Amino acid sequence: MEPTATGPNRTGIAQAPQQVKLMLDAVDELSPPSSISTLRIDTERQTYITEADSVGSIPPTLKSKASKARGAGAETMSLLLDKLGERIAFERTGTRLYDALITKYLALSNVQNGSADAAMVEEGLASLRKIRADELGHFLMLSECVRSLGGDPTAQTPCADVTATASMGLMQVVTDPRTTLAQSLSAILTAELTDNAGWELLSELAEKSGQPELAARFDEALATEAEHLETVRTWLQSLLMNDVGSPAV
Repeated sequence: MEPTATGPNRTGIAQAPQQVKLMLDAVDELSPPSSISTLRIDTERQTYITEADSVGSIPPTLKSKASKARGAGAETMSLLLDKLGERIAFERTGTRLYDALITKYLALSNVQNGSADAAMVEEGLASLRKIRADELGHFLMLSECVRSLGGDPTAQTPCADVTATASMGLMQVVTDPRTTLAQSLSAILTAELTDNAGWELLSELAEKSGQPELAARFDEALATEAEHLETVRTWLQSLLMNDVGSPAV
């Protein structure tokens, strides 16, 4: 469960200083005599950007119902539904991230029953399971909120699509059997930081959309996520500082 490890890493240039001059000589010999202009490819990329379709859309049924919700503008309500879809996708991913982290924690703990560290491992496991349950609870709460607005929580909104893509790397880190617990917690910390910012924005959008009751529920979720963030940050710091008193060690 070491936070990192040394090994036969040969990726740095300092590993072969005698070859540096040869490499630089080759660069000078093979490089074009003048700088390559990237104007054409930059222009082409800009054309793709300006002509591209959007990532997705809010389903028509959501738009029509959202436009009637408590007098709020259709555009504002559609944005709220889009960001609700984003948080649903993120909380779903968060639940799976903690599922993966729990699996890694159990595998790397490998503590026999009755040992001196067994109680500490059980304490850490209980904390991880509590956070995982909170993430699932937030997913269910968000789904209920979407339904209360006449929406479909199973719809993949544009922001949900984007955040699912952005979260793929975090999942790959935690599920990679080679990563340490500290490295996995670092990925989880990134997720928690993003999650806290997302809940803050969602609460503000709910207030702007004339949904103060929803905003209050989102503020409660934000308070819980702030606890998750502090817990993960403390665990990671304890692992990196070799604090054997941490329940995550």
